[in-house]
Amino acid sequence: MVLQEFIKWDEGQYLRCMCLGQQDIKVMKYDPDNRRYLLPDLPPDLYDRVVANSLKIVRAFGYDMNTIEWAVRDGVPYAIDFMNPAPDMDINTTGVEYHRWCVEKMADLCIHLAKNPKPQVAEVKWSTMFNG
Repeated sequence: MVLQEFIKWDEGQYLRCMCLGQQDIKVMKYDPDNRRYLLPDLPPDLYDRVVANSLKIVRAFGYDMNTIEWAVRDGVPYAIDFMNPAPDMDINTTGVEYHRWCVEKMADLCIHLAKNPKPQVAEVKWSTMFNG
């Protein structure tokens, strides 16, 4: 169970990040009320902060596939949903351009993992989250 503050985001400042391979982050502006993606127009510093923090989250959890949702209030991004290791990548949801990015990056990830298999993780070590 997770208890968290409801973050009322600034108008038009809700973001969804598709995270693939613990290295590729696609920042997508999202309208959760109408369930549609919008054209991104973020200040570079906000974009860079969201990407950097998204990478920290997926690497801490060890997710190779995840979506993270950010509510931006007063210029500060708050991760409000960050544990979605089975994200929706359907073309009818994401639209053609975002879907194309997802398919290409997922194909790259699958090829990389096939050529460089990882050993099965026997136990989740939460210490890696706190100790780097």
